[in-house]
Amino acid sequence: YSSDILGFVDEIWNGNTPEEFKSWANDLTVKPESKEPSSTIKKEKAQAGFSRAAIKAVQNNKPVYSVSSDLQGSTGMAAFQKECPSNFIDVGIAESNMVSTAAGMSKAGFIPVVDTFAAFGVTKGNLPHIMASLSSCPMIAVYSHTGFQDAADGASHQSTTYISAVSAIPYAKAIVVSTSAEAEALMSSAIDKIEADRIEGRDGESYFFFVGRENFPAELKDGMKYELGKAQVIREGKDGVLVGCGPSLFKALEAADLLAQNGVEVTVINNSSVNTPDVETIGAALKNASNKLITVEDHQVIGGMGSMLIHALKDNGFEFKSKSLGIKGHFGQSAYTANQLYAKNGIDEVAIVGAYNSL
Repeated sequence: YSSDILGFVDEIWNGNTPEEFKSWANDLTVKPESKEPSSTIKKEKAQAGFSRAAIKAVQNNKPVYSVSSDLQGSTGMAAFQKECPSNFIDVGIAESNMVSTAAGMSKAGFIPVVDTFAAFGVTKGNLPHIMASLSSCPMIAVYSHTGFQDAADGASHQSTTYISAVSAIPYAKAIVVSTSAEAEALMSSAIDKIEADRIEGRDGESYFFFVGRENFPAELKDGMKYELGKAQVIREGKDGVLVGCGPSLFKALEAADLLAQNGVEVTVINNSSVNTPDVETIGAALKNASNKLITVEDHQVIGGMGSMLIHALKDNGFEFKSKSLGIKGHFGQSAYTANQLYAKNGIDEVAIVGAYNSL
C-alpha cells in the first residue's frame, strides 16, 4: 500500500492519467479494512456464496471436495480451502486434468467442486466435462470472470461463449448467478441434489455455476428465495419484461429505472437457470406486461440465454414481441472497465431502453 502509487501512475501517463487508473491507484493506498461503505446496500463478490455453501456442507458431513487449477483466490474457493484444508487439491494450471480428477473423485463417492475462470473451464475442460457426464460422474463447477467482467485482460480471458459451450451437455445445468445470496442458496441445493440422487441410485446431474468478477449487491431483494430452475421477479410492471442473468441483470434494473422516469413500468426477472428456463414464471409475466420481452446478457447472442428462453417460450405457445441484446458474433477486447464494453456492445442500460422503445 504505497502512497506513491498515484505519482507513479501520473508519471507513466505524463500527467494525463485516466480516471479509472486514478481510482485504482487511490484504492491501493487504503487498506481494505479501513474503507467506509459508500452506501447502506451490502456488496460483495458473488463468489463468496459458493464457499459459504461448501463449508456448511462439510460441516454437515457431506463429502464435498475442492479441485482447483491455481485460481482459487479469484474464484472464491480459497475461503473453503482455508476452512477445510483436508478437502482440497490444486492440480496447477491444468484445467482438463482438474475436471478428469474430479470425475474420478465423483466415482469414488465425493461431491467434487472444480473452479477456474470461465474462459478456461469451458474450453480446456469441455471434453472431460462431456466424458464425465457420459460416465455418470456428477460434479459442480464454479467458473468465474464471465463475459466482459475480466475487462482488462482482453479477448483471451473473456468467455463470451460460456453459456453455449456447456448448455447442450446432457445431464448438466448451466446457472448464471448474480449475487452471493443466490450463489450460496443454489450451491447448497446442488450439493443436496447430487447427494440425494446418489442415495436413491440415480446417476445425477452436474451443475455449472457462472459468476462475474465485480462486487454486486449481496441480495436482489430482501427475503428473496432462490430455487434451482426458478426465476425471480425482482420488480413488476405492465409495460414489458426485461430478463437478465449474472452481471447483466443489474443493467436491466438500471434500465427499468430509466424507463420509469418516462412513465414506463417494466417487470425485471432474474433468469439464472439458463438452459432450463422457468417458462411458467416468465410466460405469466409476459401476459401481464404487454407481451414485450427484452433479454440482455454479456454472451454471444447465438446460443445464449435469450435464444434459449425465447425458444422455450415459443415451444410452449407464448406469443410476444422480443429483442435479444448480447454480443453479435465477435470477440471482446481490453478495456479499463466492463461498463465500457457493455456500452460498446449495446448491452448497457441505455441500449436496453433503446431496444424497448424500438418494439
